[in-house]
Amino acid sequence: MTTIDNKPTVLITDDDDAAAHLLQTNLRRTGLVCSILRARDGRQAIDILENRNSNAKIAADSPVVMLLDIRMPRMDGIQVLEYVKKSDNLKRIPVIMLTTTDDPREVERCYDIGCNFYVTKPVDYGKFVSTIKNLAGYIEICTLPTFQASSIS
Repeated sequence: MTTIDNKPTVLITDDDDAAAHLLQTNLRRTGLVCSILRARDGRQAIDILENRNSNAKIAADSPVVMLLDIRMPRMDGIQVLEYVKKSDNLKRIPVIMLTTTDDPREVERCYDIGCNFYVTKPVDYGKFVSTIKNLAGYIEICTLPTFQASSIS
């Protein structure tokens, strides 16, 4: 379990403001002790992970997990997943695809690239809350790899 002194960072990458807000709110309601950062598209997520975003930084040696939507502007979730899993500095970051896309071909593609879990966002609010509670439980009990900040500035 991650201790409070070394609380995890959850990087939510989703272009939908309402969905991101619901994710943040429901993660907080579970009691998960974490830092939450948000990227509005894939390019912004990469900038955060590569330490090129002065407004959103992941603390060095912080455990980190990424919740990643697929359909986004500028750089979609598949492209972000490919980038992360090919990067020596980032490939250990657990990536949970959290998306409304339930196409079996997309699911297989994401697993082939290296996602750790693929979760389809439920449309029903009660099921959505339950799903986020389960994700928070996963984040809380897992030993997550620590973030190694890129030397790029």
